[in-house]
Amino acid sequence: MSQFVYEKTYGASPGEDMVYDLEALINSYNGEQSVGCVKIGREHGRIAIAAFTLLMRRLHEGHRQSGELVVVDASSGMDKYDYRVSLISTHSVAGGLPFGC
Repeated sequence: MSQFVYEKTYGASPGEDMVYDLEALINSYNGEQSVGCVKIGREHGRIAIAAFTLLMRRLHEGHRQSGELVVVDASSGMDKYDYRVSLISTHSVAGGLPFGC
């Protein structure tokens, strides 16, 4: 019973069901934004997700320095599920700006 309530509230636990729920969520979000902001792919049993927010899109289109220098933060932390998050950023006068994830 508690597993049912948990999945109804938070979605599926890690595993194939979670991946299907995540793919559905990504498709829904991309439909709302009318542009493909998030992509998901699989290779060698691993899942990769690339996120591209509207702010990041504006940086690609209008921030000249983004074509000169890009920094990949590969020091991403891992949790008990071995998930890794790497942030791609570029420089500006105000500091680092998110460029991709």
